[in-house]
Amino acid sequence: MESALGLVFVFLWASVSVAAKLGYHDTKPLTLLEARFVFAALLLLVVNHLVRRRPLPRRGQWRHLAVISVTNSAGYLGLAWLALHEISVGLWALFIATNPFLTAVLARVWLKRAVSRREWLGMGVSAVGLAAATGPSLASSHATVSGLVMATLATVLYSVGSVYRTWSKLVIDPAVLNGWQIAIGLVLLLPFAIALNGRATPTITWKLVGALAWSVLAVSLLANWLWFKLVAIDAVRASTWLFLTPVFGYVQAAVVLGEPIHAADLIGLVLVLGGLVVAGTVDLRWFSRRRAMI
Repeated sequence: MESALGLVFVFLWASVSVAAKLGYHDTKPLTLLEARFVFAALLLLVVNHLVRRRPLPRRGQWRHLAVISVTNSAGYLGLAWLALHEISVGLWALFIATNPFLTAVLARVWLKRAVSRREWLGMGVSAVGLAAATGPSLASSHATVSGLVMATLATVLYSVGSVYRTWSKLVIDPAVLNGWQIAIGLVLLLPFAIALNGRATPTITWKLVGALAWSVLAVSLLANWLWFKLVAIDAVRASTWLFLTPVFGYVQAAVVLGEPIHAADLIGLVLVLGGLVVAGTVDLRWFSRRRAMI
């Protein structure tokens, strides 16, 4: 049962990038993201506070929610969706794969813990993997320098937000946290969406409606619900499912968007995931134990 939940989660989690790319044909990236925020925030807040009767965050929790919203919603997703306009889905999936590793390293620095040689080596291997994939993408015009810079900043911001949440010792219902960080992110990102989009208005098409509906219902709601279920079963095992995101990302982008998969992409994928193994972020013994249980 857990394996089925995990595979469905990874499939949905990776698919949001494909949905975003489809929506970009008819609207601007931040317009699509803001629309996703509006519907997802409304649904989550109504369900959490009117249906499930969950209490509102306490007074001392709002400042932590604001920081998490700046990093994980407005900052991470805003930059990610802008980056996706300029890089391939598969390449962005590689950046996502480095998130757990960067979070682990940043946590050790922030919390005054030493970074081991193994972790530095793993970071180096992953960096070589990213370079192996991004170099040919730049040369073939499948990525831009600005897109890569935004993807890098997005990845760093997400890691900062994750470590900040641990440091702040914020105790709050995950569904309530998700709803409010999206709602606050919606407000924070609105001026940037207006400034970047100008007078441009979306062209309402079935493709745009489908992309928006999928990103809200399948990703913001269903995928997050599956994530909470997996974390409730075992938080450590849950995080390992994220490492399959690049695999699903490349396959989905190739099937739905027709994005080519080059040898450099495969080399980059192997090196990025290999760096996570070298650093100890991915424990291969967990996969061995799972095979023994099947």
